[in-house]
Amino acid sequence: MFFPAKKIPAYLRDEFEDEQVTLVPIRVASTKALRLFRKFFFGYLIFSRSARYCALNFSDNAKIRFFSKEFLKKTKIVPGLRYLYLRVMSRSASVKLLYRYAERKFFTQKHPEIQQYFDAHGPDVVFSTSSTSHLDVSFIKEAKQRNVLTVSMPKSWDTITRGYMEILPDRFIVPNKPSRDAAVRLQDVPADRISIVGIPQFDWYVRKDIIKSREEHFKKKGLDPALPLIFFGSEGVWAAHDHEVAEMIHKWAKDNQLAKPCQLLVRAHYTNAYTDVFKNLRNKQRVAVDDYRIVDFMPDRWDPSTEEIIDFINTLYHCDIMINAASTLTLDAVCFDKPVINIGFGCVYEGGNLKGKDITSALYDSDHFTWVLETKATTKADTPVILQEQINKYLLNPKYKAQEREILRRELCYKVDGKSSARLVHSLI
Repeated sequence: MFFPAKKIPAYLRDEFEDEQVTLVPIRVASTKALRLFRKFFFGYLIFSRSARYCALNFSDNAKIRFFSKEFLKKTKIVPGLRYLYLRVMSRSASVKLLYRYAERKFFTQKHPEIQQYFDAHGPDVVFSTSSTSHLDVSFIKEAKQRNVLTVSMPKSWDTITRGYMEILPDRFIVPNKPSRDAAVRLQDVPADRISIVGIPQFDWYVRKDIIKSREEHFKKKGLDPALPLIFFGSEGVWAAHDHEVAEMIHKWAKDNQLAKPCQLLVRAHYTNAYTDVFKNLRNKQRVAVDDYRIVDFMPDRWDPSTEEIIDFINTLYHCDIMINAASTLTLDAVCFDKPVINIGFGCVYEGGNLKGKDITSALYDSDHFTWVLETKATTKADTPVILQEQINKYLLNPKYKAQEREILRRELCYKVDGKSSARLVHSLI
């Protein structure tokens, strides 16, 4: 198992290593030419909702500008040109072929450190868990040069529609049918090379042995097991002020402005967990703030322990309503048939040409969350008044939209049967 790191921490070695498993830290850098080549083509070779949004907006960290930021804020000329470029490039099959040909021919990414492991071990198959990661692509290219079979999967359910994959593996593993259809339509992956397995981490959700009683779990959180629990999940740096929505919900609960007396649990997104965005809710009545391990080893700094995973699953199991802004927590919740409210306000962006604007609605204008909304399994609340109304509706009738949630569970979670990992391993075998 290869990790893009300088050193493997002891806790990971203790968890995974044995006589058949070795963890290896490895760092491989991409050339500036390769980075520029991918930046120029990657996001413009598929015409998707996510790609269109990126073409029409820009961020403050862009290194090359042809106009002042003030000018860009006042005109849509440059985004318009980028959008036109996207439409032209994404329709050209020849450009896509040339892109992947150039990746193989001119950017072979031959890394001596990677080559030595192929030489030493002669692998039968290379398995990549992130189809667009630089490290994974480097391994796949080396395997292709040696005629070693390759299997890859997207890092998450939202990555297939973001950009054009640099190189195709021999076998592609996806979580659900919409992902498979997107891989065929946008990525030109042959349908007979794709396996649908579900979402492996959801295998945890059918384990009855890890479920604790409501009394035990709520006592640990300092909550009242007799009161309904609202679970609020933050969307992180993409929604820098959504904690203010959680504070508003807490005020409703504290002041008994909801249909039933209830309580709140809030969970920070890993991208801003260091900033303690929910500090204003700590040590207040009828609210609990989730904490979890943050590690500098992982690129996203999030690596939950087994105990934390079990704690999270128990919160999902015992909560009564899930509230979030376009988060994967929506899928987590429907695995347990929990009502979901997706907020459509309160996410004020802090950078780029959208600085100071509420971009919550834009979070839903992505391909993967469009899949969610099409099932009508969640309720979207675009104002505080609607949010309060919908909370009350679910408190009084938790079965509302149960049939739609079953459709979402079947369409996007595929099979929550505890066998997704087994189906993945079967594909490897």
